[in-house]
Amino acid sequence: MSDFSFDLIGIFRQIFRKKLFIIIVTLAALIISFIFCSMQEKGYTSKTVFIVKNPLLIDRNYVFRNTTYEHRDFFAIPDDVDHIKTIAKSDGVIWHLIERFDLAKAYNMKADDKLVNRVRNNFKVIMEDTKNIELFCTDPDPKRAAAMTTAAREYLEATFMNYFITTNKDITKALQDKTAALRDSIALMDDSIRHIRAAAGNYTQLLPSRGATISAAAAGTAQSAEAMERLQEVTAQKDRMVNDIAAFRSLINEYEVMANGNIHIFYVVGEAFVPSIASHPKTLIIVAASTLAALFFACMLVLFAAFYNKVMHSRSQN
Repeated sequence: MSDFSFDLIGIFRQIFRKKLFIIIVTLAALIISFIFCSMQEKGYTSKTVFIVKNPLLIDRNYVFRNTTYEHRDFFAIPDDVDHIKTIAKSDGVIWHLIERFDLAKAYNMKADDKLVNRVRNNFKVIMEDTKNIELFCTDPDPKRAAAMTTAAREYLEATFMNYFITTNKDITKALQDKTAALRDSIALMDDSIRHIRAAAGNYTQLLPSRGATISAAAAGTAQSAEAMERLQEVTAQKDRMVNDIAAFRSLINEYEVMANGNIHIFYVVGEAFVPSIASHPKTLIIVAASTLAALFFACMLVLFAAFYNKVMHSRSQN
């Protein structure tokens, strides 16, 4: 080893001397890595691509109250996409996939954190240019991978839309309750109007038109005049409530249109497909990386051994 020098030529010379050892280590790493990849469970990845629409395009005021042209972006703003990203990061979508496809049984695992972590590692959402979204699902069954991808996208859309739909339904319920209360009040007023007309003996004036003019030729007493004034007051209140009911009914119809659940906020660019080529394990990459790492390790081991022998040889001479 005394003729070995640590320059470029000396390094290559020492590596060439131990070429058989280096080749054996490299081939062993190649074979082991290939066997390792062959023993791994294959995974198939399906993908879907969609664009998020601007939620304001389905707003009630925009649909029913827009009388002039107003420029509005047809694509969602970054905040809307961030909301979808938040939903995609939640455990809700993971548990939805686990329960819908019975993944605990399919993976032979308990429904616990380990199963959640496995499904989460096989589920990925990528945002492109703050508007386009790519969604990936990986599974040993290619058909289930495609079905899970579609189900995950539908869950994101339904959860995002549920905010608007629930709000519309809450408003619709409040309007319906108020309308029912007004109808009850009108029913009581109708009873009051019948009693007042019977007391005044008047069945012609203020009907059907709610005019304020009372015929001067109509003879009557002070009691009948007072009854007529009361009748006019009650009928005016009733007319206002009837108008309110009509307005509420119109609003209910508008909110029900926006809350019927048939409106889609995602525009699907690419549907999920059934993959035919396994995406896991990446055999070529793993084998190549393992082989190169083994080659590097063997070379370094040879050089360290040569350096150690040279140092020990120098000490023995001294």
